[in-house]
Amino acid sequence: MRVTERRTMKTFSESWRAAKVAIAKAGMTVFADIDHAGAARGVGLEMPATRVLLYGNPLAGTPLMMAAPLVALDLPLRLLVRELPGNHSAIAYHEVSESLKEIGVEDDAAALLNAVQHTIADAIAPINCAEDRRR
Repeated sequence: MRVTERRTMKTFSESWRAAKVAIAKAGMTVFADIDHAGAARGVGLEMPATRVLLYGNPLAGTPLMMAAPLVALDLPLRLLVRELPGNHSAIAYHEVSESLKEIGVEDDAAALLNAVQHTIADAIAPINCAEDRRR
């Protein structure tokens, strides 16, 4: 699964707020908010602010999972927001289209989920002002 990371001059807090707004504007629901840095603090460790949002839309995801139950391994979608040195931040996500196609999801449906991921990423860290890295 390919990882896309975009770096931005925004602070972690600005990117975090922008992520939540972009997800809502895309008609998605945040199902979980995983605070890795908070969990680290809870066991006496320190790390930069690092959070993962799990988000999706049951109206879109449920039919996909019913048609291809293994889709549930890739849904809900995930977005990482992390703090970088110099009071900047980055976002990252797995582009799901390839793995969805492998388990039988039609190209159009997989491409639609990729488009949603890119729209959300563009709202937080537009490519024209972001360092875009794919692995």
